[in-house]
Amino acid sequence: MTALASTVDAIRLGYTLPAGDAEALLRRASARIRRAAKQHISSITSTVRVRVEGGVAVLPGNPITAVTSVTQLTEDGGAAVTGWRWDGRDQVHGINTSPTTNLPVMARWPTDVLVTYTHGWTTIPDELLDLVCSIAARIGSVPASGGMEAGVRSESIDDYSVTYAVEALDAASGLLPGEEDELRAFLGSPPSAYAVKIR
Repeated sequence: MTALASTVDAIRLGYTLPAGDAEALLRRASARIRRAAKQHISSITSTVRVRVEGGVAVLPGNPITAVTSVTQLTEDGGAAVTGWRWDGRDQVHGINTSPTTNLPVMARWPTDVLVTYTHGWTTIPDELLDLVCSIAARIGSVPASGGMEAGVRSESIDDYSVTYAVEALDAASGLLPGEEDELRAFLGSPPSAYAVKIR
């Protein structure tokens, strides 16, 4: 998968990445971001099954940029649902017009529907680019020779003892807690448990 940030982004944001490894570090940092986000970052069109509660279907995977269709599940007939309105954020509302008042009222929708929509960023915001570059710089600062010995905080000789820095252990597998917090603050809550079927 491609990196979310480029070497040009890293330079523009003030990061110096090791020569020759910059692209690989940015790809590794991007993979960690995607894994921690539990959602697509780059723009993609998906069809997702969502629960309808009170005539509202809440869509996972902000930012949502377009909603193209709402359909019933196959077991409910699979027909296109009409009379819906996207709120421009993350909700699709079922509406129709009351024959007596000509005002919108909530439609009676099935419990679950399939929604086809586009979500993610076509242009990655600087705040997220900065996080990717920061993680790439952190990964690149751990010397490649020797694996975990780069993270040794203390070492003894008699009755051999070694202590690893927590940062090195975290760096070996994923995001540091502060990076997780920054990502969550940027993205908001993780998406719902419903699986997204990529189209």
